[in-house]
This record gives sequence, structure tokens and C-alpha cells, in this order.
Amino acid sequence: MRTLIRRTAQTGTALLLAAGGLVLTGGSAQAATYDGYDPASTSCGGTTSTVQSASINDPYFGTHVGTIELRYNSGCRTAWARITLDGTQSNCGNASAGHACAQAKVVRNSDGRSYSCSVPVGGSSCYTRMVNDAGVSSYAEGFVDVAGGIKYVRTGSY
Repeated sequence: MRTLIRRTAQTGTALLLAAGGLVLTGGSAQAATYDGYDPASTSCGGTTSTVQSASINDPYFGTHVGTIELRYNSGCRTAWARITLDGTQSNCGNASAGHACAQAKVVRNSDGRSYSCSVPVGGSSCYTRMVNDAGVSSYAEGFVDVAGGIKYVRTGSY
């Protein structure tokens, strides 16, 4: 009888541990599937909002030239960066242009995973792919090549 009770207890314990492992890993594995996804192609529900932002100013002229934003979707629990310039991006990104195209980047703090985008010539904005932000934090950074040199900015983490 003791052997039967012991085997039943061992089997029950093993089943509970296995089920607990599935429950603990299920949520994070689901959210991690959104790493690298285009925010415009997912339908996660929840709300999307700008949770952090920073102004980009030209130190030479003292003018505002754009904004870097950290965007967050509560349904997917993901974050991404968006840069928006006050005007269109002029010729950039080649040797004859002499200056770099504006860029945005999202960075997950826990492991440094990041995605970036470049504002195309004639465009005024771009957004990055998403990083899973469930239980961790991320930030956005960007740069614009302005008269005063390359201006880097970074948002706070969220």
C-alpha cells in the first residue's frame, strides 16, 4: 500500500511540475513572438500610445527639427521607436550628399536587442520593428545630421 501511495505522489508531483513549467513559460514565449514584427501588420488589441519622447534640436540654429518617440502597445506588450522630422529628409546617405539620413532605434534594456530604421529621402518619418517589452523596459534613440553636427537624442525607458 505504501508503495502505491508513494508512486501516486511521485507521479502527481511530476505532473504538477510539468504543468507549472508550461504555465510559467507560456506567457513570455507568446509575447516574444512579436520580436521583429512590423507594428502596422499586427492586430494585438489594447492601446497604442507614445510613452516617452524627446525633442531633436539643431544646436547651431537653436531650432526644433524633429521628435523621437517610444511607442508602446498594451495588447502585444511591445515597444518600438518612431522619428518624425519637421520637414522632409533631403538628399542623404551617399558620399556626394555629405550627411547621414536621420535614424531611429528601439533598444530593449534587458538584453540589448534592437531594431532601427532610416528616414528615406523625401520622407519625414520612419518607425522600427517591435521588441517584446513584457516585464522589461526599452528606450528609443535617434539622430539627425543638422548644421551643428550629428544630434543624438534618447528617450527615457518604459
